[in-house]
Amino acid sequence: MSRRNACPQVKSGLMKRLHLLVLLGVLGTALAQDDDEPPPWTPEPEPVVIHDTALPEWSRLQQPPEAFSALPLDKRGRPDWSRALAGRLIEPRAELKGGTALPGYDNDVVMKNTAQMPFVKFPHQAHNAWLACSNCHDGLYSQKAGTATTTMAAIFRGESCGSCHGKVAFTPMFTCERCHSVLQPGQKPWW
Repeated sequence: MSRRNACPQVKSGLMKRLHLLVLLGVLGTALAQDDDEPPPWTPEPEPVVIHDTALPEWSRLQQPPEAFSALPLDKRGRPDWSRALAGRLIEPRAELKGGTALPGYDNDVVMKNTAQMPFVKFPHQAHNAWLACSNCHDGLYSQKAGTATTTMAAIFRGESCGSCHGKVAFTPMFTCERCHSVLQPGQKPWW
């Protein structure tokens, strides 16, 4: 048996590590670019059509560029909803006619099952400033600590955090540091 074919598992493992290193290099290069410019090779998402533009009422609706014009933008050029909330540029309501306050819960959850990536900090306050607890609990997540099994693959499939992020909230692509914000012991920031 030749040495080259003796251990296909080792070769496979080395190739996986090499692919991971190449991927991390590409992501690191993208993150190191000027914060004002998204990477030139990032495809724009397909527009989501939620209104029938053939209806006469369509012209009465405020168009997104006009609606978002006064909002702060993130590094991808999209509305930064957290900064808009903090600056009181938007004031979400618990119900259509207002009057009911959203519940307040200010507890950060740090998720440590992140391999070599910085830990994920989930800020409840930034989310429940405009979402009721029932938006996530007990549908997406149990209220019991430590029971969530969120993965990046699930998020990219539109599950878990991806139920909103990548759709109506900031994209998880090329914005790792927005969630992976707590350095592991001895770790240095890489973004």
